[in-house]
Amino acid sequence: MRTRPKSARIAKPAVLALAVALVAGSGVALAEPATGETARAETAFTLDAHGSPAGAELTTGMQGFSVESADFAHGYLTKELLAERLKTLGPNGVLRLGGYSMDLVWPAFGPYADASAPAQAIGGNVDQEDLDGLKKLLDATGWKVTLGVPLKSLIDQAKLKNPAKDPAPQVTMDQVIEEVKAVRATLGNDLLSVEVGNEYDNVTTLTPAEMWNTVKRYQAAIDDALPHAHLKMTGPSANTALTNSVIDGFADAALADGSNAPKRTLAEMASHLYAGSHCGTSTATMAQLMSPDTYIKARTKLQGIRAVGDKLRHTVPMTLNESNSASCSGQPGVSDAYGSSLWALDHLLETAQNGVSRLLFHTNTAAVCGDFKPRDSVDYPISYRYYGAFCATDQSQLDEHQLSAAPLYYGLWAFRQLPEGHFVDLGLPDEALGKLRAYGIRGQDGDLHVVLINVQDPAAADATDDTVNLNLPHGFPGGRQTTLASSAAGGLSSLDTAAITLGGASVTPAGTSDRAPRSTRLPSDAPITVAPGTAQIITITR
Repeated sequence: MRTRPKSARIAKPAVLALAVALVAGSGVALAEPATGETARAETAFTLDAHGSPAGAELTTGMQGFSVESADFAHGYLTKELLAERLKTLGPNGVLRLGGYSMDLVWPAFGPYADASAPAQAIGGNVDQEDLDGLKKLLDATGWKVTLGVPLKSLIDQAKLKNPAKDPAPQVTMDQVIEEVKAVRATLGNDLLSVEVGNEYDNVTTLTPAEMWNTVKRYQAAIDDALPHAHLKMTGPSANTALTNSVIDGFADAALADGSNAPKRTLAEMASHLYAGSHCGTSTATMAQLMSPDTYIKARTKLQGIRAVGDKLRHTVPMTLNESNSASCSGQPGVSDAYGSSLWALDHLLETAQNGVSRLLFHTNTAAVCGDFKPRDSVDYPISYRYYGAFCATDQSQLDEHQLSAAPLYYGLWAFRQLPEGHFVDLGLPDEALGKLRAYGIRGQDGDLHVVLINVQDPAAADATDDTVNLNLPHGFPGGRQTTLASSAAGGLSSLDTAAITLGGASVTPAGTSDRAPRSTRLPSDAPITVAPGTAQIITITR
């Protein structure tokens, strides 16, 4: 997240109109359409920024990526491939090395460096060369990592739900420890934590208490091998269920060991959350992704996560260390369409506003756009994901480390424009969520930052402009706005990533922006118009 220079302050009149007025009782009012063939109806809202900053914070390191352990094992996490793409999103992100292939890689360190990997290790070998490449990437970007290690082969095999599905190579605890030792020696403090298994509740019958004891067993073995490192763990990385019974039970088991047990063991308590599904016969749609129902379900999940954090007295950060638009590699025509840009920005802000400390989007790292492999393919763990943040247009581009930014990436880049600060409740009612999302953040310098997202599809005949009037505290005379938009005719379902811009700027295949995003001066005497399928990032200076 950026820090805005003080010299950018702008003097303006004391009253600033910003947005869409809410009609008492209904929450939404349609204005009369303007004259002319291209006129569009308006929906007016009035938002109020007078409230005191809420407890939730927007912090450095909020966003990042979850990548498959198989991508790491195949040597894709390198400075040449990823450094510019990470740097464009800021210097404080986090990479999670994990995913379902966490149990399908072969750690080749110490005595196991020359051991032959079994056939089940379809994720590849993780070795020192991979670590050395990762170290250069982290040094170049300032990002840090969490390391996922296998679970399935280290527990009672009777506890596996389906041993025949994705059978795991028989990695031992000694082998896990050799990997952790090598990672710590190479990365030092850039290693934030060690994660035990991926969605254990999906693949095992372990109870939350049994999983807690398993995590403690891993930490004890790591402590014995690295007594001065004081490495902590990530767990339980529970699946995407909207209920939080798994992490709640995990927290109860941790607290049963004493009030200090959770923070002694855990660097973070992690959950997973996908807005939709493309698993089996499930299909996600753009309308579902952008719907109030999806937003409210996510909010319920996030508030439940926060409640578990309350139970732990906020001694352990609560995170979503794997998330995206649709599980099982994403939904074609949705996850790779322009609407996912707006959704990603909205999802990041909703997550932070509800007290969750970090959100990592699951992505491929080195794939050709559209080169999706079936799950039974040996290349599936490293193949294209429809919800990926970037991909190469063809193999020659990939060989040259040229990855085009996907729509998802633009949402993260827009989020990058915001500073650290505390959320301010703008008073947007749930009845308005079908047309508008709105967030307020009071920055550390006292400036007010507002994000307005018109989630309506511009391709829909009944889409309306959002016009927003914002009631401001005294002393906020003016500011500027930056727009996230697409010029493509297909609306939210457009697959033309080249049409997406942030403040008129685009991300090049080299991973850098072609220019700095431009902002425009806010009108001092008129509402802000937020067109369908666009987002406005507004900075209001003192």
